[in-house]
Amino acid sequence: MNEEKLKASLTKYFGETTGKVTQGTTEDEINRLYATRSRTYDQEHSAARTAYFKPLAECLHNALKDVFQDKPNDQIKIIDAGAGTGLIGVELKKLGYTDLCALDISNEMLDEAKKKEIYTEFICTSLNGQPVPQIKSEQFDGLICGGALITGRIESSAFVEMIRMVRTDGVLCFNIMKEELVEHYQDMMTELEKAGKWICLSKETLPFYAAEDLPNECWGFVYKVLKN
Repeated sequence: MNEEKLKASLTKYFGETTGKVTQGTTEDEINRLYATRSRTYDQEHSAARTAYFKPLAECLHNALKDVFQDKPNDQIKIIDAGAGTGLIGVELKKLGYTDLCALDISNEMLDEAKKKEIYTEFICTSLNGQPVPQIKSEQFDGLICGGALITGRIESSAFVEMIRMVRTDGVLCFNIMKEELVEHYQDMMTELEKAGKWICLSKETLPFYAAEDLPNECWGFVYKVLKN
């Protein structure tokens, strides 16, 4: 899908401001965007027939079961980075995970997530290359980031902080639009692997949106932390 068609489709389902987000969009602008969308966010994704919530949660679940074979799901601590209104958290709860932390740039989005009664902790902050002071190093067993690694939202510099949050041998699971991987994310992912920070356990095609005028597939990744 070319860039102009993608922008038109994003505008159709998620609003004109969303379609205009670029790498130059500021964090304040992103915050205002999601504050405005917070009450209609779930309905927007329903209209777009967003399809990655369950498959991505299952990817993390399968990886966690391999790594923490003897640890019950309700004792595994997970951070949902870019949690939004908690649509991935819903799927994680169905899989038996209850120690869930939601991180998002928008208080209004987190207010909607609170209504779902899924998360035990909420952190309102941006996710970039800077440490999040509320989070200790190696605090979580796993991290999931769905639909947020997009130009103008969470950039590749955030991978360093995402790794810091997760314990050694813990896992990170995230998806990236196929159109954006090489241009915006792959170099940093490879650089961190060469530095011995993490290792890719899997890369697979996952469903993205079921609406015909949006990208139907994305890349789904699972990485294991090697050192912090």
